[in-house]
Amino acid sequence: MNAGNRFPDLLDKYLSKKISSRERDEFFELLLTGDYDEWLGTQMTHEYKESITEGADLPPHIAQEIIRNILSAEKRTLQALPRRRKLFSMRWHWAAAAAILVCLIGAGWFFALRNSNGAGASLAGLIPDSMQQQTNTTAQPLLVALADGSTVLLQPQATIHYPTQFAANGREVYLEGGDAFFNVAKNPHKPFYVYYNNVVTKVLGTSFHVGTNRNTGNVEVAVTTGKVQVYENEKLLKARQESSGVIITPNEKAIYKADQRIFEATLVEDPQPVAANGQDDPTAKAKANFVFEHIRLADLFRQLEKRYAIEIVVENEGLYNCVFSGDVSQQDLYGKLKIICLTTDAAYEINGTRILIKGKGCN
Repeated sequence: MNAGNRFPDLLDKYLSKKISSRERDEFFELLLTGDYDEWLGTQMTHEYKESITEGADLPPHIAQEIIRNILSAEKRTLQALPRRRKLFSMRWHWAAAAAILVCLIGAGWFFALRNSNGAGASLAGLIPDSMQQQTNTTAQPLLVALADGSTVLLQPQATIHYPTQFAANGREVYLEGGDAFFNVAKNPHKPFYVYYNNVVTKVLGTSFHVGTNRNTGNVEVAVTTGKVQVYENEKLLKARQESSGVIITPNEKAIYKADQRIFEATLVEDPQPVAANGQDDPTAKAKANFVFEHIRLADLFRQLEKRYAIEIVVENEGLYNCVFSGDVSQQDLYGKLKIICLTTDAAYEINGTRILIKGKGCN
């Protein structure tokens, strides 16, 4: 076997863990010569081109550039190391080569993951040319009025694309680059659609927030009033699996985990009082008077459920017999629950879109 075919053969054996000690030494020595850098880059580029569809936002030359940078960095480190002992040097060669392979495999996995997530096109490619565009270049939220009476509170750096007049059968807008709060005019005959990354939010008339969690990178949709449906954008994703969306109501939010292609529904960080019909009520907070005198927790929890539109369940029904006295009007929902639980020897936790109360209860 000539030298040109030897390296690919050794690489296959190494990745399949069928390589002998002698062959491993030979493989690492060939890898660290640098003679196969271009071959590795070409292979990765070829695999990358095969794994993506036209319109992906990452240029094909990125794969080869990644390989070049990895190999170059490893070699500079190798040259800087003192070679005091032959055994140490050989072991380090192995470690350096293994690190390169890990990066190569990791890069390949990354490209495969992009394909498995179905990134076949960018959102920008779906936006009609006829739409208007508004970008918030300021440091403050920017209010944008739409033709149907809906408004969008656009956060800094965010861009909204919207038509001068909506179509007869629906209302569609596209959000890019940042977060926004939507207050949608009610029209049961014209559903309102917000396209953001791989997620579509469908409503009839409500207010909600769409954006990306800066800590996790997950897309989140949080409802203030009304009800929304959140699901994947089929135009951007080649669905190799079914990913059902979720329906969320006031004080709930949907979290889309793109790497797993799943939706999770939970509660928002700061639930607010809502009207009985789940719609806007400017006086909701003023009406939320929470001063209690010897009230059973069963009655207290019913009041909280009604005011915040959140289900509260107890682990032990004996908790309903406990009695609470106090003024928690100035506390947010979680502050109220914390005080109530402290005085009744209980604890609470968020379980999906419900609040679970734990404790021994009272006689």
